[in-house]
Amino acid sequence: MLLAADWPVLRWHAARMGDGGDEPLGLLALGLALALTPRAAWRSEISNTAALASGALALAAALASGWLPMLARAMLLAAALGVALEGRPPTNVSGGALGRAGLLVLSLPVMATLQFYAGYPLRVLTAEAGRSLIALLGVATERAGVVLTWSGGMVVVDAPCSGVHMLWTGGVLACALAAWLRLGAARTLALGAAALLAILLGNTVRAAVLFFTESGLWPAPGWAHEGIGLAVFGALAAGVWRFAQWLAPKNRSRSLTRSCSLVPKNTTEAERETHSERVNEGTSPRTGTVLGGVAAMCVLAALWPLTGLAAGRGAPGGVAAADTAEFPGWPEMFEGRPLIRRTRAREAAAFATGFPGKTGVFEQDGRIVVMRWIRSASRGVHPAADCFRAGGYAVTPGGLVRDEAGVLWAEFTAVRGDGERWRVREHWRDDHGGAWTDVSAWYWAAARDDAGGPWWAVTVALPE
Repeated sequence: MLLAADWPVLRWHAARMGDGGDEPLGLLALGLALALTPRAAWRSEISNTAALASGALALAAALASGWLPMLARAMLLAAALGVALEGRPPTNVSGGALGRAGLLVLSLPVMATLQFYAGYPLRVLTAEAGRSLIALLGVATERAGVVLTWSGGMVVVDAPCSGVHMLWTGGVLACALAAWLRLGAARTLALGAAALLAILLGNTVRAAVLFFTESGLWPAPGWAHEGIGLAVFGALAAGVWRFAQWLAPKNRSRSLTRSCSLVPKNTTEAERETHSERVNEGTSPRTGTVLGGVAAMCVLAALWPLTGLAAGRGAPGGVAAADTAEFPGWPEMFEGRPLIRRTRAREAAAFATGFPGKTGVFEQDGRIVVMRWIRSASRGVHPAADCFRAGGYAVTPGGLVRDEAGVLWAEFTAVRGDGERWRVREHWRDDHGGAWTDVSAWYWAAARDDAGGPWWAVTVALPE
């Protein structure tokens, strides 16, 4: 009933799973949250308080349409589901609630959002910490943004090295262990903090080792980049596992298949009755009033998007639409060659979604050039790799490259199952000499820019 009440959120969730921006790994976290819920909880009744609270959260998620971004509304719905699961015995006394709640949150499509907002800051942190570790090994480096330079050249701490995927995976591991071992809230928070520190340390070690392999100072095979990352994560996962076992109460079983009954078999009948009263304390048979109230809230939540009352309102922190009067027009030349405008380009739809500005698609000597004029810093400005993933392409990062004019670009290769292959480069720039090769780096620079833009995002795709 709660899920049906917030059907727009479910539709958005399904779309995000297939749009290329997020990987469908959230389904794993959702499956773990459900699997680690004690079996007896599915057969017991939810308390009146929990039923009303879950209904109210589902209604809040619906009423927030137009006020909150969809991800925030999805978190409200996840909270409603969490309350519905935890507001019944034995989950309300057995521990592990915070771990299961964390898994529900991590089951949402948060990867692209984390990469957008946290990707660049994490890369800067990794580069600076890795630079100190590299110095201990006898190599002096300088950091410029996320680029480490030394006497022999430069190495970029690229987007995969930001640690966002490792951060998400480590969070799932910590939450799953907390739910499995039935840790209380304080111990779950301690485990989460330890996992975060381990991930940051592991990412620093990975970046430092990759500096030596990518720079050629340490000879390494082609699979070393992925292999080093897996080895580092395996080591930190083992450490988190051991710490979780140390935190777990020594008299509590660690088996997923153990009985969910919290009453020892050798207790007397009186003790069982006392325990049953304690477990069900605060719960009573659900009355028609409570059921009617929850049903009414769910019906209102389901019908609210159809009323049109939420239309036309922007989410807090949103950006205004671009002022077309300020648009300078599309350039006629690019890199010394003329551009031919595509007036009805399917590529434009993929690049133009949800950002304040304009999109132009051009042909030039067999390649495709996509230009986006951006009036305001916005989450809607996504990298080109997301568009290619949504089109069914497998994307492989290629690092940074310089063109004939010395301009720095981020490059990747996109390959589809039918053999179609593209080499793509992109960057972001302003009209005052600023340039960025990463959307997260551009966003944070743009958010600090008092002038407010405008900016240009340029993507060049060459078939191979």
